[in-house]
Amino acid sequence: MKFGIITHYDVHNHGAILQLNALKEFLATRNIDAQALQFDKNYDFMGVELKAKYNISIKSIGIYTRYLLEQGVAKTIFNYKKRKALNEFKTKHHLIGPFYSNTSDIDATVIGSDEVFALHTGPTPCLFGHACPGKIVFSYAGSFGPTNYADVEKYHCIPFVKSGLENMAGISVRDENSFNIVSHLLGKDPVRVCDPVLLYGYERERARFKKIERSPYLLIYAYDNRMNDKKEVDAIKAYARANHLELVSPGFYHSWCDHNVNVDPIELLNYFACATGIITDTFHGSIMSILTHGTFAVIPRDNSNKLLNLLAEYGLEDRVIPSLDDISMILSSPIDYDLVEEELQKRRTDSMSYLDSMIQLCK
Repeated sequence: MKFGIITHYDVHNHGAILQLNALKEFLATRNIDAQALQFDKNYDFMGVELKAKYNISIKSIGIYTRYLLEQGVAKTIFNYKKRKALNEFKTKHHLIGPFYSNTSDIDATVIGSDEVFALHTGPTPCLFGHACPGKIVFSYAGSFGPTNYADVEKYHCIPFVKSGLENMAGISVRDENSFNIVSHLLGKDPVRVCDPVLLYGYERERARFKKIERSPYLLIYAYDNRMNDKKEVDAIKAYARANHLELVSPGFYHSWCDHNVNVDPIELLNYFACATGIITDTFHGSIMSILTHGTFAVIPRDNSNKLLNLLAEYGLEDRVIPSLDDISMILSSPIDYDLVEEELQKRRTDSMSYLDSMIQLCK
């Protein structure tokens, strides 16, 4: 069988590509050939100027020129090489298929994972299953991300979102906020599943990991525009110095780190696996820490809904840094990964059961 995947495939983000590849690889264990289907994303809610940033055209020149002047040559070159590395990874693993409306041989369309139901950029019909190809359309680990029910109301998108969800053969979500929105809209509960990265586990790939030949390091995993506050940087640097650790940022550029490393998604996992400690403020940074049994600490941001929910699912609420003075306390506190793995296996079993039930509908 052939499945199409509707997700954020063309983003400058390792976590998004890692989850797409994980879903493709898991479906392959069920003898399903899957690829992400291309689509045009709606950016109407972002304003004309930011819309030009994502819809590349002559209007984008000013935005990217300003980026170069404001961010500097080193960061610009890093991000150019990062996009190149991610595109090469997608090509190597055959992740991207045709445009969704130009395919006729798809048995099912899977919506997700990632923030496929988020409305902060604009309403994109295929992200809610509208006009998607295949016998059935269903979601896997969909998330509304920063969008809450009040936002759906504010944008007058209740009929748009509800009709898409109602016509899906199955709905599964990965976080509490998304669970509540779907329950409110449809009057029935969706299935709770784990992110594809945790579902697939990358065991085969991790078995081939080799020790990274560099001094012991503290891994920093945060978007370029975050974790740059002077107080945060000073506190992290002080911890690293006190523990004789280099500061390494794989995948994102932070001028205050000792090393900024361009990697593909699998190489990124290897960096997590070899780190002495990890500080992150992202959802997939926490997932990669859990998967590699890392010693990690989390600074929650505007993503606290899904991030704190993830930590709570695996009994890891104590990884949140309540104060910058507590970095050392958090990173010196051991994690009982036997308990984490026990919980993860339960969630994997439930997630596999849901996916298998959707696959069965196509036969």
